[in-house]
Amino acid sequence: MGCRKDKSDCNKKCSCKKDCLCRILKKFKHSEVTIRTKSGDFFTGELIKVTSDCCVKIIEPVTMSPLLSERLTVIRCKDIESFSVDLLSG
Repeated sequence: MGCRKDKSDCNKKCSCKKDCLCRILKKFKHSEVTIRTKSGDFFTGELIKVTSDCCVKIIEPVTMSPLLSERLTVIRCKDIESFSVDLLSG
């Protein structure tokens, strides 16, 4: 993932086109997602953006117990094992 240091085009923005999870995840911008990392952590929140340098930004909501305020969480694409999206039933 990412640019190799010996390539001349590394000064350009790297892309995650080869990472199937991030490529699919981009389609669910502003949806509620649950992301599982390779270390077994779960993150749930609104998908804000999948950046061109292979990071996923989500806003995790406020929780009451334990009391945590809304927060921005950034996860590297290469650390994501799987994700799920809640679909609205119509």
